[in-house]
Amino acid sequence: MRALLADRKGQSGIEFTLLLPVMALLFAGTVDLGEGLMVKRKINQIAEVASDIVSQETSWSTSELNTLLRGAASILIPFDSSALAIQVAVVDFNAVGAAKVNWSTAYQTNAQVSGDPPPFEIPSDLIETDVQLVVVQVDYAMTTPFTSLFSTITGSGEYSFVGRAISRPRVGDKVTRK
Repeated sequence: MRALLADRKGQSGIEFTLLLPVMALLFAGTVDLGEGLMVKRKINQIAEVASDIVSQETSWSTSELNTLLRGAASILIPFDSSALAIQVAVVDFNAVGAAKVNWSTAYQTNAQVSGDPPPFEIPSDLIETDVQLVVVQVDYAMTTPFTSLFSTITGSGEYSFVGRAISRPRVGDKVTRK
């Protein structure tokens, strides 16, 4: 019995067998986190680019906006863009600072109706009477090979990302739709 207890052969094999699932879980988590961070950066970049470009012109046609949004969506490559939704809204403010959508356009989602509230709350220090703001909201749902593995921890089978950007018109105070 003493000889059996003193025998250390195979100890490293047992340790490896016990640690392998933990190491595999850490690896999967690192891969998921890396992809998630990359997608979050791209979602923010889509919102900022769309907002910035729309604010640089005084008027936009529907076809120009559609081309812009398709181009902005290509920033997400190599990730699947089927779950990507981009919403651009030009927002007016009245004398008391109440916001309403003047016009809106969207990619893979419904555009907001004129007169609706903006897609998200606009900070009060950005509000100026008779000056429009271009607001963009980007929503994306991402599924990775490990999402189902982590669904018991995260409570969801996908990761949801939201990117937002606000720009003031660069030429004048208004951006109109042709």
